[in-house]
Amino acid sequence: MRAYRVEELDGETVLASHAVEAMAPYEAARKALGAEVTLRGDADKWIRVIELTDKPPTRLRPGVFEFKVVGRRG
Repeated sequence: MRAYRVEELDGETVLASHAVEAMAPYEAARKALGAEVTLRGDADKWIRVIELTDKPPTRLRPGVFEFKVVGRRG
């Protein structure tokens, strides 16, 4: 499992932040929010998932992924 920070945003304003362990970024977003997610597109209210890792870096900066909630939160 990998560590992720999941942030809920309205525009560029962070409304909430969650620490989550998951196998993939979309799973981290789904676990943190209790809802299904899809790619952000141009949604104003969106989810930013930042991959955190203690392993040797494979890239110069952490992976950042953008999603939006689809359907209702559970």
